[in-house]
Amino acid sequence: MKTVAIISEYNPFHSGHLHQVEKIRESFGADTRIVAIMSGNYTQRGEIAFLDKSIRAKMAVLCGVNLVLELPFPYSMGSAEIFASAGISIADALGCIDYLSFGSELGDLSLLTDAANIMRGDGFARDLLEIQKDHPALGHAALTEKALALHIGAEKAKALLTPNNILAIEYLKALIRRESKIMPHTVLREGAGYGDETLSQHSHSSAGAIRAAIRDARLTDAAAHIPPACRKEFLDEIASGNAPTDEGRLDSAILSYFRLNKPTASSKILDAEGGLYNRLITKSYEANDIFGLTALTETKKFTRARIRRAIWYSFFGVTSSVARSTPGFTRVLALDKEGQAILHDAKKCAGIPIVTKPSEMLTEKEAQRQKALADRADAVFQLTKPCGTSGSFAMRSSPFYKG
Repeated sequence: MKTVAIISEYNPFHSGHLHQVEKIRESFGADTRIVAIMSGNYTQRGEIAFLDKSIRAKMAVLCGVNLVLELPFPYSMGSAEIFASAGISIADALGCIDYLSFGSELGDLSLLTDAANIMRGDGFARDLLEIQKDHPALGHAALTEKALALHIGAEKAKALLTPNNILAIEYLKALIRRESKIMPHTVLREGAGYGDETLSQHSHSSAGAIRAAIRDARLTDAAAHIPPACRKEFLDEIASGNAPTDEGRLDSAILSYFRLNKPTASSKILDAEGGLYNRLITKSYEANDIFGLTALTETKKFTRARIRRAIWYSFFGVTSSVARSTPGFTRVLALDKEGQAILHDAKKCAGIPIVTKPSEMLTEKEAQRQKALADRADAVFQLTKPCGTSGSFAMRSSPFYKG
């Protein structure tokens, strides 16, 4: 019996995610145990999660995932490198994971591994620095594509560096760097692209398209792309006034933060380096909301995803050293009977604490600091819900158990 990990967001869990779960069991057997290491209430492109982490985890378990553990803030909101590295760190620390499965547009593990090895090399790092000197206005993604093109050609580099392939490469780099015993496995992504916000009639729609449909009051259309096993929970969460979240409810808080602070010669805030922090302060006087602040701040060098991360990291005081540290804990969000067995196995050999009760205390100071930051971020997240929720909601929420 194999135990396979997925590093995920499930924002929300949809038919494409179910397809991956089914493909994993096709590859490794019907008795394969699946662990999802899922983003908490903040997601990888600098966005607030559409649904609370508790309901997203529940939906995953109802659809065949056995155990859902949290990838906490700030790692969940990190760049592809930070997101992947933190997820792999938690998977490795569990001590019971045999494979890591991830979706990719390429679907070819050999080519992805070749790219990962190229991008880990000293030669690639030197190329990146040289290109940056010649093109100082370009952002990291564009610089990476130019550097990779020197090794595999411009056409192949552009085709390779798509959203899920980029994450796949970062997973592979992290596994290689850690000399992990976990073996990689990829599932070819089918259906709409990552950024496609149009619902598909004949294939899997993206999570972004589902979220957009909900915000456009097309609930019935969106729900058709949620697996039947968890569709009721999805609809009930919206009907109850707990979703969808809206970061606009924090517009005043964010703009006030930047207007109350002063420019600095150098910022230690992750993703706000290189003048971005000061630019956010300047543009906050012109913006009326978070969306406007992002749009006004955007340049070739500062992409929207980076700006959004910089906004939230600034607000919560997340420095580079904090986000690049190794996760010191994870917590259980949902599980079934098989997940309970996985948890029992993991707790015998896990290299980090696995929090199972909201009131559980951590002993290591670094883990305490990390959990305190994640808890504060969760308390702020509650303000983005339609009806608002107590700041201690997450601290009072026990894991969902499917008996």
